[in-house]
Amino acid sequence: MEKLVYVFVNFFTHKDKLAPVEELIGTMFTPLHIFLAALLLGGVIVAALLTPKKESVLKVVYIVLWAVLWGLEITRIIWESVAGNEVSLQIPGLLHACSIYLYAMPFAILGKGKVRLSACGFACTLGLLGGAVNFIYPMTSLNRYSIISFVGFHSMFYHAVLIYTALTMLRSGYHRFTRVYSIWDTLLPCVFTLIVSIPANIVNYTTGQDYMFFRGKSAFLPALFGDTPEWIITIIIYALYIIVPACFYLPSYLSQRVKMRRATEA
Repeated sequence: MEKLVYVFVNFFTHKDKLAPVEELIGTMFTPLHIFLAALLLGGVIVAALLTPKKESVLKVVYIVLWAVLWGLEITRIIWESVAGNEVSLQIPGLLHACSIYLYAMPFAILGKGKVRLSACGFACTLGLLGGAVNFIYPMTSLNRYSIISFVGFHSMFYHAVLIYTALTMLRSGYHRFTRVYSIWDTLLPCVFTLIVSIPANIVNYTTGQDYMFFRGKSAFLPALFGDTPEWIITIIIYALYIIVPACFYLPSYLSQRVKMRRATEA
């Protein structure tokens, strides 16, 4: 009970001023993290099922959520920049892979044609995967904070929105993996990722950071890549950002090609 009171009292306390991570409850892989993450994920799924399928309603919901996420992100940047032992601007945090959602969603809401397909494609592939992985492995937040903290709340809420967005888009038909008319359409979901990768890698290779995992220094990647040169790791990560989203669309594309071939032969 004392540890639970501590994390509530220190909800807005920066990690520089918190007790050592081993003394906190609700950190990564602890029972409290697993319980609350499962509870939230269940709530997200129920909310997605209850959300009307009408596109005009979904657009309003997406606009509100996008605005809330930007508000929380700006608040987090300001808070993390000034609340620690040293003032340090945290804007580069907007270069995380999941941050691409913030840039893509206006095009998913207001865009047309392939621009919309690209933005929705990101939300329903890498956005969905990023949101789901964070519930299991929230390495950028619960490695030093409790889930009962501003950083923990921000991370779980943010990634819950990513999952919710993808589920409602796919359930309503707002976006479909069947909307592929050429092999190039399978590459549309990676466009926003490739654009954001440019500033991310500029920061990575000038400051030593590892945004979007391009240098293989984060999570389990060091054990996976070992002594592999960083430039090779960067190429591999680029390939994954292109291939993984395309895999969601390839079954439909290949099915269409088979039907066209059969129709031609008939």
